[in-house]
Amino acid sequence: MELFEQLAAAIRHENEQGELPDYLVAPLQQVANQAERYQQQTDLVRRLIEQLSELDPYSDCGCFGEGYTVSDLITTLNKLGITVEGGSPSSCSVS
Repeated sequence: MELFEQLAAAIRHENEQGELPDYLVAPLQQVANQAERYQQQTDLVRRLIEQLSELDPYSDCGCFGEGYTVSDLITTLNKLGITVEGGSPSSCSVS
């Protein structure tokens, strides 16, 4: 499977599992759907795939620390020149 197809599959899988916040779907699909634009940044595309496959949206809460966080995905998207709007980089809520 081609790299950008792998990314699209990872996005679908995590979205279906409910792990991926809705506000990240469109920015991630932007990368998956524009292979020619991001062809020179395949290391970052691979990183997105890895981060999605090991996504733990609550990893940054408390003493948990396994997997990648939403913040990690946002950081990688920013390195690709994509600004994410509409969500919080942290899954934890402070009361």
